[in-house]
Amino acid sequence: MKLFFTLYFASVCAVGLMAQNEASDSIKTQELNDVVVEAQMQRNSSTSTTYIPSRRQKNAAQNAIDLLQQMAIPQIQINPIDKKVTDNFGGDVAIYINHLPASKEEMDGLRTVDVRKVEYLEFPTDPRFRGQQRVVNIIVQEYAYGGYTRLSVSEDFLLGVTSMANLYSKFSYKRMTYDTYFGANNYRNSHDGSSSQSVYSLLKDGKAYSVNRNETLLKSRFSQNQYPLTFRATYNSEKIQIRNTVGYQYVGNPRIRRSGTLDCHPEFAESYTYERNNPQWSNSVSYSGSYYFSLPRNFSIDVAPTFNHTHTNNNLDYTASNSVAISRYAKENAYNFRIDGYLRKSIGQKHSLLLGINGGHWCNRLHYSGTNVHDDKFSNSFVWGMAGYNLQTHKLAVGLDAGIIWENSDINGYRIGDCYPVTHINVIFSPNSRNKFSAYFQYANNTAGVTEKASDILQEHELLYISGNPDLKNSRHTTANLAYTWLPSNAFAMSVYGQFFGLYNRQFRTYEHYNGGEALIRTWINDGDYLSGKIGMAFNWKLLGGNLQFYANPELSLNKTTGICPLTFNPFNLNVQLTYYLKRFYFRGLFMLPQKGMMFSSNTTYHNRHYYGLTAGWSDANWNISLSAYNMFNKGWKNSVWELHTPLYGEVRTNYGNYNHPRINLSVTYTFGYGKKVQRGNEVGAQQGADSAILK
Repeated sequence: MKLFFTLYFASVCAVGLMAQNEASDSIKTQELNDVVVEAQMQRNSSTSTTYIPSRRQKNAAQNAIDLLQQMAIPQIQINPIDKKVTDNFGGDVAIYINHLPASKEEMDGLRTVDVRKVEYLEFPTDPRFRGQQRVVNIIVQEYAYGGYTRLSVSEDFLLGVTSMANLYSKFSYKRMTYDTYFGANNYRNSHDGSSSQSVYSLLKDGKAYSVNRNETLLKSRFSQNQYPLTFRATYNSEKIQIRNTVGYQYVGNPRIRRSGTLDCHPEFAESYTYERNNPQWSNSVSYSGSYYFSLPRNFSIDVAPTFNHTHTNNNLDYTASNSVAISRYAKENAYNFRIDGYLRKSIGQKHSLLLGINGGHWCNRLHYSGTNVHDDKFSNSFVWGMAGYNLQTHKLAVGLDAGIIWENSDINGYRIGDCYPVTHINVIFSPNSRNKFSAYFQYANNTAGVTEKASDILQEHELLYISGNPDLKNSRHTTANLAYTWLPSNAFAMSVYGQFFGLYNRQFRTYEHYNGGEALIRTWINDGDYLSGKIGMAFNWKLLGGNLQFYANPELSLNKTTGICPLTFNPFNLNVQLTYYLKRFYFRGLFMLPQKGMMFSSNTTYHNRHYYGLTAGWSDANWNISLSAYNMFNKGWKNSVWELHTPLYGEVRTNYGNYNHPRINLSVTYTFGYGKKVQRGNEVGAQQGADSAILK
């Protein structure tokens, strides 16, 4: 029987082949074009926007922030000077790695080649994000055992001494991961400080007159040594995440010395010299924990305690050749602790409920000696209870929460309590993977701190004293954001956004007559409103198969204040970045128009200089070497100009430093890994491509 079926099958195949050969004489053949199936490297949904970094971007990046800068995600902004990550509205963005908060040390030590994808989340419902409003979650391949060690060195030239070195090591065994970090950062700068042209409206025998005080910086010496040390242990399973982090940091400024000339007329007929010496040291210890548990019946709980303590010695000696001398020696012990707790209940696949209780306490104990002697104790406590609801489908996400916050501040026995509501509303609609619309509203509070509420009166120089206002009240604010994100293809990504922000009965820094009008005192009051808005767009365009990448972020800001110092200021800002990848080499150029803005608490407008730079780098599996040149055509050490006008005081201040001075940076990173990586299927897999036209 088997032989019969075999012969039958062979005869059928032979007949078919003969028929096909005969038909080929009458049918013309046609060559089909190649069909390219491209993975989707970026996509929208109501829960997140997901980006998959290319191999070129991961190899070129030296750390987590550098990777985000290489990717040029249009929904976030990265300041090229201080590397601070914000959303397009200027709000904080929390950085997480594998659903756990990432410390600065972990971001500096991240092995970028292990990154699988980057998620940008708005109001995520996952309780592990602890109620954060905006999150960048970096998904990294984990280790079954072993890990890696990374050594980074960065040196700046043409500035003096600017040296940064750090060692980061990660080791995993089964469900435990251990991280250690040590850094040594040293800075020396001979061009740090400011010059000012000030006008004081004073009283003499009850009559008003003006004094022009011009302070010109001639000599400066600045040095800082910073040594951080951090250790962290993490337990991670499917239903439990426990993380404990302890850290120590020493920051010392043995020299902050500035001197120059003073021209104060008509108060003094001749110019004279001044010198200001302000060395300071601080030692800090910190602890942070994170405890997440997934409970039965779709409950989960997350508790996060933190504690920080800092001891500071701050010495100030001010002398002038006209016999004016001021000494202020401050010793401070500051500590704070906080605990955040959230309970979440998931109802089906779309709904979830959230309950949160947060509380904390801040305390500052200060002792001033010298010209002014004071003993201060400032504390602030708060308790916050909130409830929230989330609806989440593939296309629509709605988040609502509301709560009540109680605060109590105590400055040297003078207590002020405040109780106010807080609410957030967030709506995201994503009709498909290419388009996403989002809207956000917030009503919250700006709390005055010890700087604004301190009752001490300290002398700054001949004509100025400084103090706070214990009766200063908190300020309420509202925020409304609208944004649209468009991802038409892997080659283009764009975000268009607009915002309104209103701060009402704001905490305003003002100047009043003091000592019979012979001097001014800088203090704080509640006065007027601060209203601002911004409209802008950010886009990332990839060309030449992703080898060339262009990013631009134009933005127009609208600012207006009311009260005793009304002001309108509407600056335009632009940030441009161009990156080119050539095998193992990469080249990046960036340019920023002079950044302009207004400080909402003082009506001070600022105008920075142009900032631009070129970077060339090379990388392989272990090494990453980059050489950068910044601001090579700038002259001098000027960073920015601040301008302020009030009824009794006006100032134009020129700030100096090394941010905008020509400099060359050499950065070298070496990483070696060991052990075995986890092969997980839930990090990133095959992506859906275009429909195939191959005939079957």
